[in-house]
Amino acid sequence: MKCVTVSNFFPAHQGGLEIVVGELMSRLAAAGVTIDWFASSPAPMANPSLPGLRHHGVRAWNGIEDRFGLPMPFWHLKGILALTRAIRRSDLVFINDCLYFSSFIAWLLARACGKKIVVLQHIDEIPFKSTFLRIVMKAAYGVAGRIVLGGSDRVVFCSHKVSAYFTRRFKWLKNTTIIQNGVDTSLFCPDERTSLAPRPRILFAGRFVERKGLDLLRQLARNFPGCDWIFAGWGVMNPGRWQLKNVHVKGRLDRQAMAALYRDCDLLLLPSVGEGFPLVVQEAISCGLPVLVSPETASGDPGAINFLMVANLTLPAFEQAVRAFLQRRNVELDPVVRRRRHDFAVSCWSWDVCVQRYLSLFSVILPGGVVR
Repeated sequence: MKCVTVSNFFPAHQGGLEIVVGELMSRLAAAGVTIDWFASSPAPMANPSLPGLRHHGVRAWNGIEDRFGLPMPFWHLKGILALTRAIRRSDLVFINDCLYFSSFIAWLLARACGKKIVVLQHIDEIPFKSTFLRIVMKAAYGVAGRIVLGGSDRVVFCSHKVSAYFTRRFKWLKNTTIIQNGVDTSLFCPDERTSLAPRPRILFAGRFVERKGLDLLRQLARNFPGCDWIFAGWGVMNPGRWQLKNVHVKGRLDRQAMAALYRDCDLLLLPSVGEGFPLVVQEAISCGLPVLVSPETASGDPGAINFLMVANLTLPAFEQAVRAFLQRRNVELDPVVRRRRHDFAVSCWSWDVCVQRYLSLFSVILPGGVVR
């Protein structure tokens, strides 16, 4: 099977979407699928152990992310022509999210070439504070969702929350399934911590943008000076500018460094909106870390509710939840409890389970065979 994959960026961009796609494509290639992956430049170095996975970096303009924190690159013509040639040679086109310019172009080309199309929808509508941005996104999903999702052979949602949003909005959408993102549970696993650090370490991981809850996090860091607040990520709302002594910014970290950071912290706090079920939540749980999120994020995977702390998305609610955690810190970080979280992640989110579900899906869409 020859597959063309399209995403905004490669994993070096450090977004959860790109990291998930990178892992998925690598593991599908290892299973025998030939993949041409197109995304905005630069392309990563080729991995000689995966001859079936080829990266194609496309030059793009990304000014919208620089201004609003919304990754929306517009590809140059040369890259679109290269994508056209690859799609003509392919059996299936795998598109990540319906909203983006690259996604719409890939969908148009795939339809024109008569190719099978699978769309993996990672997120739903983002509730921006800006009325203008909310209107633009709602309209964009109304057009792109109706055309791209409705005109594909199968739509995969990475969480129950995202599935509920689109199937409620487009009630005629029937060609859907839910496949949770995979996690490398051998890398993201608990340590054998025997004692707690003197000061609680509360972690945020993700882009420093409005929808991730940076304003609320700044207030929490100010109101809990006895805790160290660790920020792993990048973006326009850099916590390093808050001038708070208990705030420590790590910047972008690779996967190994992130796994070590999860194990070193006491709590992952993610007051974000407009997401499915964020990869950092899955990784933290796999490392045995307690996780505090909003009800919206928790709805992304109802099966994980017993391994989440949930608070309404207000400052008083999150303050109360943090205080409750600090009182139960010893219990929440007990090695047995941490190992129980990891065991859940292995049973539900391991990459072996995830990849097999995609291979089964492809075999239904392409009855002639997935690997040939």
